[in-house]
Amino acid sequence: MEKTTYIKTEDNTANLAELLLLGIKDLDAKVSALSNPEGLAKLYTEDKAAEMLGISKSSVITLRKEHKIHYRQIGNSIRYSLADIIEYEEKCRK
Repeated sequence: MEKTTYIKTEDNTANLAELLLLGIKDLDAKVSALSNPEGLAKLYTEDKAAEMLGISKSSVITLRKEHKIHYRQIGNSIRYSLADIIEYEEKCRK
């Protein structure tokens, strides 16, 4: 059986321990952010973009070819960010 030892600490040591714990929590939050980075946009396929816009996939392809909606080409795949889709919707409202 393990023996637990308790020691009396000074205020400075207790403050240091508290700061370390806060630093660990902050580091944990940063690691979580890297697991699902908010800075990186989630990318959608043409099918999903069409569904979100309420139009056909062929209409999305036409919009892309006419440079009316922003997109990204990753290898042979075309992807749209949520910002691209929202920007296009806002252009249509004007």
